[in-house]
Amino acid sequence: MYENRNRFSGWREVIIYVVLIILLAALVCMMQPYFIPGAVVLVIGVIFYARRTQSNKKLMLTGYLDYIIRNIERTMHFSTKNLDIGMAVFSSDGKLQWKNEIFQELTGQKSLEGKKLEELLPLPENSFETMCVKDDVKVLKIRDRYYRMHYFSVHAPDRTDEITEGSNSSLMLYLTDVTDWELLKRRFEDERLCLAFVRFDNYEDVVKGLTESASSNLNGEIGEIINKWVESLQGFIVRSNKDTMLVGFSYKNLQKAINGKFSVLDKVREVKLENKLPPTLSIGISLDGDTLQEVSMHAAKALDLALGRGGDQVVLESGKQMQYFGGTSAVSAKSTRVRARIVAHTIREQMEDADKVFVMGHANEDYDSLGSAVGVAKLALSLHKPTFIVVSERSTSLQKLKKYLFNRELNIPEEDKYYEGLFIHEEDAMPEITPRSLLMLVDHHRAVLSASQKVLDAIPQKRIIIDHHRRAEDLIKSTILKYMEPSSSSASELVTELTGYFNDKLEFTRGEATALYSGLVVDTKNFNVQTGARTFEAAALLRSSGADPILVRQLFKDDMESFRERYELIARAETPLPHLAITINRNVENSSETTILAAQTADALINVTDISVGVVISACKDGSVNVSARSDGSINVQIIMEELGGGGHQTVAGVQIPKADPDEVKRQIIELTKKQFIEAQEKEKNESNIAE
Repeated sequence: MYENRNRFSGWREVIIYVVLIILLAALVCMMQPYFIPGAVVLVIGVIFYARRTQSNKKLMLTGYLDYIIRNIERTMHFSTKNLDIGMAVFSSDGKLQWKNEIFQELTGQKSLEGKKLEELLPLPENSFETMCVKDDVKVLKIRDRYYRMHYFSVHAPDRTDEITEGSNSSLMLYLTDVTDWELLKRRFEDERLCLAFVRFDNYEDVVKGLTESASSNLNGEIGEIINKWVESLQGFIVRSNKDTMLVGFSYKNLQKAINGKFSVLDKVREVKLENKLPPTLSIGISLDGDTLQEVSMHAAKALDLALGRGGDQVVLESGKQMQYFGGTSAVSAKSTRVRARIVAHTIREQMEDADKVFVMGHANEDYDSLGSAVGVAKLALSLHKPTFIVVSERSTSLQKLKKYLFNRELNIPEEDKYYEGLFIHEEDAMPEITPRSLLMLVDHHRAVLSASQKVLDAIPQKRIIIDHHRRAEDLIKSTILKYMEPSSSSASELVTELTGYFNDKLEFTRGEATALYSGLVVDTKNFNVQTGARTFEAAALLRSSGADPILVRQLFKDDMESFRERYELIARAETPLPHLAITINRNVENSSETTILAAQTADALINVTDISVGVVISACKDGSVNVSARSDGSINVQIIMEELGGGGHQTVAGVQIPKADPDEVKRQIIELTKKQFIEAQEKEKNESNIAE
């Protein structure tokens, strides 16, 4: 159409001149008729000349266009043949259709014809089908060089039916050498500065009772270990005080430390001079941040998380994700109570400033959650504050606690009967919340575990956490105070200890003391796990206040059906690894009864000879999977559960997964436990070699 339009435009100019000449000749012939023959010859000559001129112009234009096209073709041929870019076209069946010489040189193969894309380039299987879907760019490593690969899908309609949607997709790709750029980028990544805060986390306890000379020797030994570790990483070290230092090294050497599993933790723990307690380190590392100030802030945050999780471990913040190393030793109890006194004073100030106090534990409350909630409620009631204990919908422990401790039908003191009305659900708590309400969170610090998400959101600022679990990443934010002591046996122990500093004249009733005592008993497995001197001091205080062990034993009693189910689960337990017993409870309700049954079964499993880890997987009818894990202390089950999104303690841990396949969860637990067993064996072997 364009060619016809140009042709018409060219003829239009010629016709105008020809018409003018014809009109002029006709005018002359009208005036002088004897000029007619000459005029006819003239007109014919003009027309012939015009046609010939137009044809010559067309031939000249065609020749010019042919010349340009030939130059373009030569240029394209030269570029495809000589440019330092590999080019190739693959047909719809994924086989090579065309390539230039550079592409053949890059592949390093002599014969390329008919080969598929995956056979020529280091790409995964079925890459052709994936690349035809969307145009993109990738970086490939071919031998020792890096290439940026641009690829484009080309859709060719089927010749038999061009109207239909069916089409054949071929693929065109270009390979550009970007080795210098990639090496520079990798060098930048390898040399990126990482900052680490290193802290001697139990310094006061370790040097307690040591002479000045012994303390200096201990500090010198630990300092030498840390200096050698930093030197092996080609880093620098800056000491800020006697127990804290700043370390810097490159990302490349950070990978070296990760591969070595931060052996500096084990080496420091093995220092034995005159100290009775093994020294431990906590390390917080970060490489994230646009400025050094941000990197430093993130490293300090990682150190806080390591300390909150009990110390003796490394927390690495990378890509806004946390990685954990170490943390295999049991958390040592703190000998000082200075923090407990400060916390109690702060809680009292906040309660006095609030108009109402809400206490909330975790969903499916156990006796530690309920006991610590009762203890905190006691503190608020002593200040004559309106107090509410928010509980989840279903809890067997709560029903038993009400029945045996706070029921009006039994011969129970009036002070204890009052508690039965303090336990309220979410729908009753929401209308009571005011802008000055204080929320006390006990025995948990993760929002997903709270008994009521609505109550948690309704009190966004005035929150205080009291918990004994190791700190998780998704810690509840916007809190006034976080009192988290992983060295404590239970939240009930922490609350019992706080009461003495809150008000030294405060006395527990029989029901309050028994509720707190039940929390101590359940989390220490009857004082067999995670106990220290302060645990027994708290128990002694509660016993002297009237805590009744007979009532506690009554709380822990099971009906015959639950007893039978527990031992059926034990009978079905498998031992896929030496020292690991695991069983699945299928098609059960997602309730507190199921959780308690799983916990009791896991506790029973580790009492079997040669079993160090007991795991019970509850596959619920709603598709969720709950896991209870127990350990005799030789393996840290908290690390295993954290890999699945849960947490807990070294000997007691668990996880709740909304949607999962129980058999797949079982497989993951077996693999993670196997890894822990191997690491424990390597550690024991290394310690034996050092001793020799």
